[in-house]
Amino acid sequence: MVGTQQRQFILLPREGFMVSHGPAFDVLVKLPSVQSTKHLPVKATLEPAEGGAVQIIDSVAENGPKLVELDDKAAEALNKPNSPLRAVPIVNYRRPDPRPRPLGGASAGIAAGLTTVVITCTDAVTSAGIANAEVIAFTSFALRAGDEGTTDAIGDVTLRLAGATIDRVYVYPPAGFWGAFRQTLAVQPTIGVTLTPVNLTYVDCVRHYYGNSRFNPSAGVQIGVVDTGVGPHNDLNLIGGVNTVTGEQTTNYQDSDIHGTHVAGLIGANGAPPTGLRGLAPNVPLRAYRVFGQGASDATNYAILKAMILAGQERCDIINLSLGGGLYDDIVSEAVRDARNQGILVVVAAGNDGRKAVSYPAAYAGATAVTAMGREGNFPAGSLEEGDVLRPPYSQLDPQEFIAEFSNVGIQVAVTGPGVGALSTLPGNAFGPLSGTSMAAPVVAGAAACLLSRNPGVYAMTRDRARSDAIERLLQSHCVLRQFGMVYEGHGLPDPQAV
Repeated sequence: MVGTQQRQFILLPREGFMVSHGPAFDVLVKLPSVQSTKHLPVKATLEPAEGGAVQIIDSVAENGPKLVELDDKAAEALNKPNSPLRAVPIVNYRRPDPRPRPLGGASAGIAAGLTTVVITCTDAVTSAGIANAEVIAFTSFALRAGDEGTTDAIGDVTLRLAGATIDRVYVYPPAGFWGAFRQTLAVQPTIGVTLTPVNLTYVDCVRHYYGNSRFNPSAGVQIGVVDTGVGPHNDLNLIGGVNTVTGEQTTNYQDSDIHGTHVAGLIGANGAPPTGLRGLAPNVPLRAYRVFGQGASDATNYAILKAMILAGQERCDIINLSLGGGLYDDIVSEAVRDARNQGILVVVAAGNDGRKAVSYPAAYAGATAVTAMGREGNFPAGSLEEGDVLRPPYSQLDPQEFIAEFSNVGIQVAVTGPGVGALSTLPGNAFGPLSGTSMAAPVVAGAAACLLSRNPGVYAMTRDRARSDAIERLLQSHCVLRQFGMVYEGHGLPDPQAV
């Protein structure tokens, strides 16, 4: 029996997102158009839903998608073959996170024998304690048995661990420090770990390859960052943005985390060492589309759809999506196709699930899926990034290169990019390293921006699928195979000599 519980759906035409005439147009324009997610839901009657009641929460446009609440009976009626509309369920996408997590708490199934261990994190230069460092320790990494916590004001965190040996310790630092990785430590009451301060003159993996990238800022190329928001940071040319999260102010597109600001800096930071950093396309105009709510780890397909529609309307040339996970979803799949049909390249992180299959939305047709590679020698000894090294496969061009242990791989992979220990901007004019396919994707987006900015013929094309195909070819034809294999690198690494 069909239930009557109200649930959220995306209401949109049977085909496409926007309509200018016909039955779908007649129904959509009769419904109240809520233009701010801060407004209270508006009640209305939806005739194709057999008189079913609908509450309208948000609208992309009067004649386009709306976020609504329906009962299952009304949704079923809307999805009948003769209906001009369709009701698509909400699906969540997460921020790709390469951090391994303990399973089942501190003991992970071990009932007794836990030992209290204090791990102290200190500055390698000043020996001062470092607060707000996230420490994850495993007594069995294979079983994910361990514990985690965050250092206090003096740099201490207390963990409860089983056994006599710590298999691995990962320390994820606050802004201004490199993290730390340690293996095979004896369990003892106190363990000290030092963290290396960030020096902006250090040559990380991004600047090793792209320290001399050539971007033409007068070309007009714009990039949309669909993420946790961007800024504040003085080294970013942020020209606008929108918060598409339901229930939050549309004008609040500042970063609710650190992720989006780091992504944006890899694309277009315009600083210079020793006080700043240079992105791939310095000073490129950036638009921030915040799809993750305050404190949230997931973004809805509606928030992403709205962001991508707005990015098209605001004439972005490239969209970066450093997010993923979840089940197949028609909405974001269509949003990727719609963006490509508007002449936009859609660059997406492949995911951080440890060599598993490429996640959605990177796996959708039309997405430029990016894996993460790294290079030993471009992060400090003992840093967190040492835990990301995994071979095979082996690079045939540089024996220090590797595909990151966390990176997803598969037949959908288009290119690879440096994403292990990538230095970039953080909110509040700070800097620090992060790793993930989330970092590799914006490097590739910035590389594509460089190539497009120097190819006025492609840039000037009519904004349709032929244009996005031309941008895609421009990127792929300027890649160099590292000979990891196609499922790991696709067409290869954007050629540092060409970018």
